[in-house]
Amino acid sequence: MVADLIERLGIKYMAFTPGATFRGLHDSLVNHGGPEIVECLHEEISVAVAHGYAKATGRIMAVALHDVVGLQHATMAIFNAWCDRVPVLLIGSTGPMDASKRRPWIDWIHTANVQGSQVRDYVKWDDQPASVAAIPESLIRAVQLATTEPAAPVYICIDTEHQEEPVTAGEHDVDLSRFASPARAAVDPSALDEVAHWLIRSERPVVIADLVGRDAAAFSALVELAELLALPVVDPEGEYWKNALNFPTHHPLNLSGAQRELVAEADVVLGLEVRDLFGILSRVDPESSLPARIAPPEARLAHVSLAHQVTRSWSGDFQRLQPVDVHIPAEVGIAVPSLLGRVRELQAEGLIDDAAVEARRRRLEARSAALLRGWRREAQEVGAPGEALPRAHVAQVVGEITEGYDRVLANGHLGNWALRLWSLDQPHQYLGGQGGGGLGYGLGAAVGAALAHRDSDRLVINLQSDGDALFTPGALWTAAHYRLPLLTIMDNNRAYNNSVKHATRVAIARGRPLEQALVGNTIEDPNVDFAMLARSFGVHAEGPVTQASELRGACERALQVVREQRLPALVDVVTQRPRPA
Repeated sequence: MVADLIERLGIKYMAFTPGATFRGLHDSLVNHGGPEIVECLHEEISVAVAHGYAKATGRIMAVALHDVVGLQHATMAIFNAWCDRVPVLLIGSTGPMDASKRRPWIDWIHTANVQGSQVRDYVKWDDQPASVAAIPESLIRAVQLATTEPAAPVYICIDTEHQEEPVTAGEHDVDLSRFASPARAAVDPSALDEVAHWLIRSERPVVIADLVGRDAAAFSALVELAELLALPVVDPEGEYWKNALNFPTHHPLNLSGAQRELVAEADVVLGLEVRDLFGILSRVDPESSLPARIAPPEARLAHVSLAHQVTRSWSGDFQRLQPVDVHIPAEVGIAVPSLLGRVRELQAEGLIDDAAVEARRRRLEARSAALLRGWRREAQEVGAPGEALPRAHVAQVVGEITEGYDRVLANGHLGNWALRLWSLDQPHQYLGGQGGGGLGYGLGAAVGAALAHRDSDRLVINLQSDGDALFTPGALWTAAHYRLPLLTIMDNNRAYNNSVKHATRVAIARGRPLEQALVGNTIEDPNVDFAMLARSFGVHAEGPVTQASELRGACERALQVVREQRLPALVDVVTQRPRPA
């Protein structure tokens, strides 16, 4: 019954590491039918696969979690999905809640009261239905809540006794057509009108787009709005929290590389579902590590965001409260097209100064072109023979050999270099980071994206950092087992990048020897051979690549395996680490 209902809810796949407490569900999936099983070697991988799949398709995927221990293994990945506002249906299980039916020891340590309390602070809703009859309502509500914006994971724990309780055919059937999902909320027209007037009167506007790429209508409308008013659009760069592709990378109004300067001179700032608006409007002092505002105090601020609807007290993922002049609580897929429509009405009324718009357009396009020229020059530098390869150069080479394909950059960006150098003009072409800053996301999420596109002609690429990969290397087995066409380029700098940067700052502040910043932050002696590791899981691998002259050939051979054999391939590239300087 549970397997049938999950499939009827439109869920095509269920990922899991097998566990005894959901043996009833497992048996039903194998022998009766339901979502297709995606076997994983760790619960964190299972959730990451569902996370990446949802971002690649816009559809929810299910994950089964083995009682208390499986849930605890999965918690980091669940938190990532929560912070990333991605829907995942988590099906938990528990030893019998009726203590008289528990086997000695094992059922007791695998039962909690109440199990959802483990993740309640970072799921949208959790439930533990107390009977078989209550399960359908619980699952329907869970999927509705998970997929209604702002989206997020949900957790439903089903007693192992209920999973194995006999039911007759049709006994708990539900007419799903009677359970409509909530309609999308309309935008306040007065707030929309005010922001539209600000934009057409502004001399130095800037748009900050953060989660726009999750909605194709919002993405297209933003491009039209920017072109209509010559608005500079910043798709914020970030090591961990870049959430989506929110604007075409090589559009002449993409000014992401000039974020700080544009914010510092702005008279109007329009934020579109910006996860950390305070961080965008501020800078961190390198000496004190304290934030200082850079946006002019007189700048008018408007923010389209639903983040307040999923603010919880346990985690600070909601970020610092930023004062704004207008807050529009609406989905970007409704708000941005509506704003575009209102601006067009004002244009028809003759309220837009066309000469001023065209002058701003020329200035911004020249600025954007200069940024791109500078990035391309830097990417030509490869260093001396024998040195590790710069990430910019790796991004350039991988970009060149994959140009012409419909690329899906499922994970990673080589320190933003792929997003600077590659021409990506559709939201599906970059899926964003892990959301919560937790390591172990990349390989699983890339597998989920490859699963989503295994029957399409899209090329799924994973620019994978080494430290993140070592948390969940077993995801490579899932990629090989299901023959998923996935091109992984290892960003193998043999160090934890972020930790080296922090250690360097502390060393400078305290007058320590800078070379000591690497102690305890490197992954060497021995060096990890990711090519050998990949081969052990059945994945074609090249490398380790240590010379610029070897890079293109290795990547082309791996690409050939992915495109012609429709199998996963990995290239281990030794890249430059942050230098203590």
